[in-house]
Amino acid sequence: MAKKEKGPITQVWLEARQLMQTGQLSKLEDKLDYGICLVSRATLEGLRDKDLLENVKMEVWKERFWVAVENYIWKSYPDYEKNWKV
Repeated sequence: MAKKEKGPITQVWLEARQLMQTGQLSKLEDKLDYGICLVSRATLEGLRDKDLLENVKMEVWKERFWVAVENYIWKSYPDYEKNWKV
């Protein structure tokens, strides 16, 4: 039986998880940014939170990438909350 091929968002997420484990934050940030772009594009194309993208709800993809950015990327910047500019 052939191994099921993973879609691009799933592949990006699996690569990001590997980078989380190895602590390569610069590469992780780039990978998460790319994943967020892919999810954003799907949203702009009309997919809603309950719709499936690669057999995963859109809301799950959004939460996965958001939580990873919060837990790994933002914490790597000193005083990140103080430096926000709106």
